[in-house]
Amino acid sequence: MQARRSRTSCVTTPTDWQVSQGTVLLIDEIDKAETDVPNGLLEALGSRRFTPPNWQTAVELQGEPPLVVITTNEERTLPDPFLRRCIVLNLELPGSFDEEGRNETLRKWLVARAEVHFARSGSSRKVFDKAAELLLKDRHAALREQWTPLPGQAEYLDLVRAVVELDPGRPDDQLQRLESISEYVIRKHRAMAP
Repeated sequence: MQARRSRTSCVTTPTDWQVSQGTVLLIDEIDKAETDVPNGLLEALGSRRFTPPNWQTAVELQGEPPLVVITTNEERTLPDPFLRRCIVLNLELPGSFDEEGRNETLRKWLVARAEVHFARSGSSRKVFDKAAELLLKDRHAALREQWTPLPGQAEYLDLVRAVVELDPGRPDDQLQRLESISEYVIRKHRAMAP
C-alpha cells in the first residue's frame, strides 16, 4: 500500500533468495489484537508450531526461525511474560524544543521522511518544510498543555499525503491548502485530551 502511495515499485523477492538467508515476520500494532494473542504468540513462537482453528494437525516451522518484529502503540498494556521475552525498543522522535518552540533536528528528520515517501509526487521541499513547521507548532502546544497522544510522524505524513493527493503536482496549491487545513490538526489532539 505504501509503495503504491509513494508511486514506487513494490518490493519483490529476489530470484536467488533462499530461506536460509533469513526472513522477517512483522506483527503490527499487537495492542489492537484480542487480549489472548500475545500469550498465544509466545506459545507458537516458543514451540515453533501452532494448530489453526478447525485443523487437526499443527503447522510447524522448518529451518531457520524468522526475525519477528512486533509493534505497539501502547494503547493497551501487554502481559509481562510476553514483554520479558521481547527486546523492547522505544522509538522517540529526535531533538527537543528550544525556548521559542523550535526543534530543528526534528524538522529536518520529518522533511527527510517526506522526501522518501513523496519523492515522485511532484511536490516541493517548501511543502514538506511548511507541513513540518505546522506539525512542530502543534506538537509544542500539545507538550505545553500536556495533551496526549502527541502529534508526530504519522500526523505529519498524513498531512503531507492529504495535500499531495488533493492538489497533485501543484506545490503552490499544496502550500495554500496546508494553511487552510492546519487549524484542524491541533483540534484533533485537543479533542482527544483527557
